[in-house]
Amino acid sequence: MCAELFSPPEIKVIPSRVIEGDEMTVRCDYRLDPLRGGTELHFAFYRDGRTVQGYNVSDTYRVRSSQLEDSGNYTCEVRTASDTVRKMSDEIYIQIYELFSPPEIKVTLSGVIEGDEMTVRCDTRLDPLRGGTELHFAFYRDGRTVQGYNVSDTYRVRSSQLEDSGKYTCEVRTASDTVRKMSDGLYIKIHEFFPPEIKVTLSMVKEGDEMTVKCDTRLDPLRGGTNLRFAFYRDGRTVREYNVSDTYRVWSAQLEDSGNYTCDVRKRSGSVKKKSNGFYIQIHELWDDQGAPGPEPYRTLETTNNYSLQPQHVNPSLQAFVTQTIKDEEQYCEEDERWAPYLV
Repeated sequence: MCAELFSPPEIKVIPSRVIEGDEMTVRCDYRLDPLRGGTELHFAFYRDGRTVQGYNVSDTYRVRSSQLEDSGNYTCEVRTASDTVRKMSDEIYIQIYELFSPPEIKVTLSGVIEGDEMTVRCDTRLDPLRGGTELHFAFYRDGRTVQGYNVSDTYRVRSSQLEDSGKYTCEVRTASDTVRKMSDGLYIKIHEFFPPEIKVTLSMVKEGDEMTVKCDTRLDPLRGGTNLRFAFYRDGRTVREYNVSDTYRVWSAQLEDSGNYTCDVRKRSGSVKKKSNGFYIQIHELWDDQGAPGPEPYRTLETTNNYSLQPQHVNPSLQAFVTQTIKDEEQYCEEDERWAPYLV
């Protein structure tokens, strides 16, 4: 009767539940006939039919830091050194469990506007059995590091600016760096808060006009209640300091009020500040050197005798004088060319 040299091998794994990063030991267990205790045996290991460790005298296959791709159907084969006897184990499926889920980028605000505090979080779920595992997090924008590895899962921008827009990713790793995972990218757009524009109420401003200059802003509808402050400049010099009014008013414009006007707008907190483009405002002379009226447009000023005075702006004293003269010396006015432009 022929006795078995060694029993059919059996796969055994330590630990019984393997998590990413664990050292995993797979053993090819067998029983050698006591009477043949000195027999040299060789062992080989396979995962899903592919060799992971070729024949050698070790009955153990060791993975120092197991990864998800180490999951699979394991078998081992035992043979004598002379290869006269060989036996294969049954399959055993070894599952490598996630230490933590693939991270996901999350941002606190659905729409981030200039000046907002933006919080970007690297969200992951740690295996409940490994709740005490220390993880480190890093953040990237367009592939460049914006926050290096540390224990915080959050990247915070106190006052976001347009240049903070970009494709954000985060990476998580264990403190020992045995497991690391990268998130998918998430594009975060920082929306412009208020692009200001200089506007003037009159298309043509003449000496003596009341001139109103407005710093027009298109405030984002989501931030309609934001407190803004406005300042105005002419040729780079301040003509009105910051206050809540978006309007700069000159009650009686003079030639020296001509210039390149700009305005600044800022949030009350000062976290966002914007400057308009320049807008040149020309103050036109009311009368030229020959005493003729300045450029159009005109505005009709009715007199008591149904005559009309032009142009748009007339000095009150002059108007009274002319009106009286017309009343008293109508014929004189008709003959004198100086008054011809003012008669209808």
